[in-house]
Amino acid sequence: MQRLIASAAATLALALAGCATPAPPRETPQLRLAPALLGRALNLQQHLTLQAPGRDQQLDVLLEADPRHVQLGVLAMGQVAARLDWDGTTLTESKASWWPAAVSGSRILSDLQLTLWPVAAIQAQLPAGWQLAEDGNVRTLTQDGQVVTVITRITPLLVELDQRREHFKLKIESREIGN
Repeated sequence: MQRLIASAAATLALALAGCATPAPPRETPQLRLAPALLGRALNLQQHLTLQAPGRDQQLDVLLEADPRHVQLGVLAMGQVAARLDWDGTTLTESKASWWPAAVSGSRILSDLQLTLWPVAAIQAQLPAGWQLAEDGNVRTLTQDGQVVTVITRITPLLVELDQRREHFKLKIESREIGN
């Protein structure tokens, strides 16, 4: 995804005002939560359906998480597209040469954590002006009161993530894999 850039006028206005605080980020914060904060182990096979203006795409993901690591394998068109390993300190990522450079492992990890990690753990990592609220099966991420992301847990294994600011939706269908 392309990063949103703050306008030159806003930057100039802050500089002229002598304000040392930068403008609030316009993009969703990239979470880097410790695997142990998840509070449980996961072993899931997931089917993701991405809907964005002008394109729909489907991917399959294998996800394993325990208190020490989060490991993710992304499959597209029957081939391994990307692999991620997060140990709470270092994100190791490998991608197939044909995989779009704009799809970052850090973004995948962040959306995963926004969807699955406890609200309190996420709140502790959000920058000023950002809030995450949970009401029943719906999580809403806001920046300065504006809705950025809505995550709806339809069933325990079916989740929809609506990135309103970035204009895409992600449907995540999970299936537990036996150990």
